[in-house]
Amino acid sequence: MERERQTEAILLRRHSYSESSWILGWMTADLGWIQTLAKGAKKGSAALRGPLDLFYLCEIAVLAPRTGDLYLFKEARVRNPLLALRKSWATFSCAHYFGELMGSSVERGTPLPELYDLLRKALTYLETHPPSLLLIERFERRLLEVSGMKGAGLGALGDLLGGRASRIFATRKRLQEAVEPTG
Repeated sequence: MERERQTEAILLRRHSYSESSWILGWMTADLGWIQTLAKGAKKGSAALRGPLDLFYLCEIAVLAPRTGDLYLFKEARVRNPLLALRKSWATFSCAHYFGELMGSSVERGTPLPELYDLLRKALTYLETHPPSLLLIERFERRLLEVSGMKGAGLGALGDLLGGRASRIFATRKRLQEAVEPTG
């Protein structure tokens, strides 16, 4: 099996690993949810750091792990930086909520092209439309449907999210307050 893989991906998480490296969480088109080690990315060139911003839609190259599930990050080419997601706190928070739902509800390394498409379409939509409670609920329902829980109702999100549900629901509550009209 070829170890080097290329795929379209959206960066959803970035955590410090060392003084010079990042652990990156990506939702990908054909590898599912993966984490990569980006060695030297913090101290590397600006060209390397640029594609490592949250919500960037990229074409990435990674080396599959021989053991475990941590891929080695090789490079990223930005296809769409989705910069408009940073236009307001509510828009950024909505994108972040969608990413947290995605990263917490899928099994690592399981290719789920429908979920990747759902996330890509939702983030692209947010670039030109303000977040709304209707959009959030549609995303949640579609996530449940693609996860095999069609018609289960939004209460089933807790089952899907497991131990991370309370933290993510707290994020949702703050987001809901930000997008609901004050009255």
